[in-house]
Amino acid sequence: MLNAPLNLTGHNEPDVFDHLYPFFERDFITVDTYINNQIYVDPKGQGIRDGKEEVFWHITTREKSKTVKQGKQMVKIKTRPFDPDRAARISWIKPMLVNHSDPCIKLFYRKETKGKKHVRLYFWAHQHDFVVIVQKLGNANSFLVTSFYITETYKRSSYQKWYIEYTQGNKPELLNCEWF
Repeated sequence: MLNAPLNLTGHNEPDVFDHLYPFFERDFITVDTYINNQIYVDPKGQGIRDGKEEVFWHITTREKSKTVKQGKQMVKIKTRPFDPDRAARISWIKPMLVNHSDPCIKLFYRKETKGKKHVRLYFWAHQHDFVVIVQKLGNANSFLVTSFYITETYKRSSYQKWYIEYTQGNKPELLNCEWF
């Protein structure tokens, strides 16, 4: 179901984003994408930045923080540099959403621990260490929150724990939360 990651050798910022955007456009702009043939994935659900959908930046970059000295204070600065591990798998996102019942995808719901604490739907290609996260908007719409390649071993353990908690019904806040 999942093809080989894109070869991004020779592509640097900012031209790499122009190379990647047609994949996103093909999968989410030109043709609508639906989960389970009923829940529309709105690519504009988070708005537009620099002429591209905000979620495009979330699936091709990764937040980095560093502390720098400004005057007499230490200030944390956040940036979103290009993330080749995420970006090389941009063409995996749609197949994971539309083929969620494939055995290579572990699907589970999880209540977030930050912000408004929405219940989000996770699509985890566990053998490939890749995750796609979607949040519902109303009854028939959703938006793509992000996708990423799991690089830390402890994160893989967290996803396995969350998957088991959901499938075993150990979290009361997740009972009857399914979208379909």
